[in-house]
Amino acid sequence: MCPKFCGGGTHRQIKSFLEQGRFVCFSGTPCQIEGLKNFLKKNYDNLITVDVVCRAVPSPLIFRKYVEYQKKVLSDNIKTVRFRDKHYGYKYSTMNVITDRNHGNYHQGVESDPWLRAFFSNICDRPSCHSCHFRKQYRVSDFTIWDCFNVGRFSKELDNDKGATRVLVHTEKGREIFNAIKDDFSYIEIAPEAAVAGAKEMKESVAPNEKRESFFKDANRMSGEELFNKYFPETFKVKAEHSIRLACYKLGIYSVAKKLYVRLTHKY
Repeated sequence: MCPKFCGGGTHRQIKSFLEQGRFVCFSGTPCQIEGLKNFLKKNYDNLITVDVVCRAVPSPLIFRKYVEYQKKVLSDNIKTVRFRDKHYGYKYSTMNVITDRNHGNYHQGVESDPWLRAFFSNICDRPSCHSCHFRKQYRVSDFTIWDCFNVGRFSKELDNDKGATRVLVHTEKGREIFNAIKDDFSYIEIAPEAAVAGAKEMKESVAPNEKRESFFKDANRMSGEELFNKYFPETFKVKAEHSIRLACYKLGIYSVAKKLYVRLTHKY
């Protein structure tokens, strides 16, 4: 199994493993999959490729600034950061920052966590993500996978707030693998068109944030605390939305409220 985010020698290591006859499962963004395929220049029966539907790839610099910010705000050493923690369930996944002393008691969502607010504002993406050439339904990988937050549209049984994944099988190799493992998990089969319906991230690039240039200029001269306090301050509105989300979760109406929000705003 190779890492999702590749280092410089990853492609050479994969090729070496493949030529030794070892099986390799490589997962990554669509551009990483096509990059690997172009590097290898031939198909390998012992290579399995899985692309993850990608909104955009954020800057490592900004993530370092986020860690610096959290160390200052939490006044503690950061041990682990979990990006998709399900403390409040799958449909309200949060950033989970674990320090030496907080016992992991930091759970903030897209409305309140500075990193998630930056990422979903499109202010910290790679420029190439704003005109991505790899967003398409039919891909060179064996599988495409991504979240299925609206799983209730397809199956009430699978709508259990534990998480569901959409899977597109692109190749005969992928079909053989799926058939070999499908008895080990719960699934339903739906039409590909139904799976991709409404998934803008499949085919549409994100628009750049108009403040991106100034944001990165400031990132190169400001501390993490200064940067996030300037662009993503913890305002009354932010605190209020976080409180409303938590209240809906505790009252057991989060899913209903989320569906209403999506219907009114056309945003997920």
